[in-house]
Amino acid sequence: MEIKNVKQSIIFSIILCFILIACKAKQTTTTLAGTDTSANFIKTEGIVSHQYKQVGCETIVICSSSNANDTLFLIPMTPLEKFDVDGLKISFSYRILRVHNPKGCHQGIPVQISNIKKNKNKKASQ
Repeated sequence: MEIKNVKQSIIFSIILCFILIACKAKQTTTTLAGTDTSANFIKTEGIVSHQYKQVGCETIVICSSSNANDTLFLIPMTPLEKFDVDGLKISFSYRILRVHNPKGCHQGIPVQISNIKKNKNKKASQ
């Protein structure tokens, strides 16, 4: 009878440890995601595009990278709301996220976009 109680105590302790570890991991993740330091954000300009919508990318922002010969494709992981207009020129800040691309969307880098503003030339000439 006493051995059975010891086994139950050990099993209970192990389960309790796993629960505490899992809860602690979730708390750490939400704390990191909630921090918003402007030092991690990059300011740039780009053009909103829906050209990859058929393959799974809802909205892409096309930007020139620091190297003038390269084009940077950004996948906003938060909705652009009123700025989600095909061909709209915008200026914004972004931060690269460590998440997977949306299913079927292989063109671009997932980012968090903030401080969005329309540029004076409302639409890009295409």
